[in-house]
Amino acid sequence: MNSSVTETTTSAGTAELARPDLTYLHLDTKSSPMHWAMVLELSTEGAHLTVDEVRARVRERHGLFDIFRLGVRHGRWRKPQVVLAENLDVDRHLAHAEYTDAADLRQRMAALLETHLPRPDPLWHITLFTPGAAGAQFVLLRVHHSLSDGIAGAAFAALLADGTSEDLSEFERFATSPRYRIDAIDPEVLKASKAAFGAQWKAGSEGRGWPKLTKSGRREVALYSTSTRTLRRTAKKHGATVQEFVLAAIGRTLSLSPPATKNVQAETIRVTLPVTHDTAFRHTGNAVLVSLLNLRGNEADLARQIERCRSELTTIEAERPELALAATENTPQLPWAAQRAIANASMARMSPDIHIGINPGFSRVRSVLGKGITELTALSPLVGYSFSVTSLILGNTTSFGIVTDPAALPEGYASVFVEQFERVLHEAAHTQ
Repeated sequence: MNSSVTETTTSAGTAELARPDLTYLHLDTKSSPMHWAMVLELSTEGAHLTVDEVRARVRERHGLFDIFRLGVRHGRWRKPQVVLAENLDVDRHLAHAEYTDAADLRQRMAALLETHLPRPDPLWHITLFTPGAAGAQFVLLRVHHSLSDGIAGAAFAALLADGTSEDLSEFERFATSPRYRIDAIDPEVLKASKAAFGAQWKAGSEGRGWPKLTKSGRREVALYSTSTRTLRRTAKKHGATVQEFVLAAIGRTLSLSPPATKNVQAETIRVTLPVTHDTAFRHTGNAVLVSLLNLRGNEADLARQIERCRSELTTIEAERPELALAATENTPQLPWAAQRAIANASMARMSPDIHIGINPGFSRVRSVLGKGITELTALSPLVGYSFSVTSLILGNTTSFGIVTDPAALPEGYASVFVEQFERVLHEAAHTQ
């Protein structure tokens, strides 16, 4: 696709991509775009924002950081060339659409998750959704995963968020810090990590049955949120950490409402669990690695789900299986097409069933052009799996963004999951 921008090749150290970033160019296929999304629900108080107001804000902000101008030419079977846009066509990067009801909104969001971001334009896009009648406006921000992971993605809030220069400075660490790079891993540590990863993979091979991601390219989404305080109280009530409880609650939900696409319910569900390699949370690009966690797929007892999740997390913390697939700087410089083939073969070999992300939120700025942000929800791409739940713990609210492949799972399964998940959380909160 021809670019609508004037571009210049980047210089080393400006906005080049690191090895972890390139992974998401390797995995980007025709049917599986590798962009994540953030959904901002705006307050219903006052008049709706106009698309011209939002475009004016983006024009004001898009020059703040180089990452807002970064695009990629090629990057599938041809070696990528990273470019910086000299002039940005804001109208091309910001669209407006009306929606009729919640179902229509979800369908429109799903269609955008199915749609690739054009190259070599800067790899982000904003859509403002306005209801045809009364109701809330929504903003959907899409960013290609090669630009940043979900944590560093906070930088893109600076395109829209209210605040003074001092307020916006909180985003700089996610936009101006060096691209995250992983140095060589100690051979003994790597050996132990690979052994742990292999053991987790083998254990997750027993009792399989979760539907696999298809090449249909179709997506469904659902959004859900709950009180962070209630979530923490409920987890404590059941003797669990928030992470243990959320994983267990998802396991129980999937056990009670399995996708009715096969006669055999999965006994084990192989989960990809993101683990950040940057404990300081100060990076640009991607610092997230992936561990495998084996969830029970036919266990309706919450206590037993918690026990299993605690055991799995203890193994992950002690043995660090996520290092087994880390994209380090000391790996051989193979031809680009070979790197892509290896990355996709590794994903096929891993054969994950679902993804569960449990992420902290970092933004203190909670309004856009004077409109309060009532909820903020993350949506992840489907990277080899057919079902994804991404939670974001931000202040008083914890949100859950669900993405499914409706060609693999039953139509409407994302919404079915949310309904059952809400019941599971309610029962857990009110069980004596």
